[in-house]
Amino acid sequence: HSLLPKIIGGRLRKGFKAFGQKMNGFYTQEANVVGVESRTSSPINIPRKDNLEHPEIEGLFPCGEGGGYAGGIVSAAMDGERCAEAAIQKLQH
Repeated sequence: HSLLPKIIGGRLRKGFKAFGQKMNGFYTQEANVVGVESRTSSPINIPRKDNLEHPEIEGLFPCGEGGGYAGGIVSAAMDGERCAEAAIQKLQH
């Protein structure tokens, strides 16, 4: 309550309460907010071919948020898995 402006704290409390009504057990008297996460998408996109490999640097598979192919932890994990599978394919051939 003391760290955020009232307008932000109040909106967070309302949002948590509303979400708690949809997700049973999320909103309790014991719950604490210990941090805030924010994200932005990468301003660049490292090129890659259909096989996910960089077009000019053999063996480089740009992926995830840093490569410009994801916008969050789940999509980054999924893209990383795809790139790992593509790298395995390349090594097997």
